[in-house]
Amino acid sequence: MTDTYEAALARADTVGSARADDAAVSAQFCRDCLPLLVGAISSRLVWEGAQKRGLTFLQLGRLAGDPLAIDDLQWED
Repeated sequence: MTDTYEAALARADTVGSARADDAAVSAQFCRDCLPLLVGAISSRLVWEGAQKRGLTFLQLGRLAGDPLAIDDLQWED
């Protein structure tokens, strides 16, 4: 992972979701949508876990229907 959660969020907030790169829009999704979909999570830890696994935004979005899979991302080594 070559990016930080904060840097990815800043890029997405600057250029907007439609123009953001995959890591940036994934960070926005983790911050803005996942807590509503799966409950109490650490958006940063989920995003970092997804980045470590090399998940795209689409793959991360598909996992949103599985709260246990999202929880597992928080503890990715």
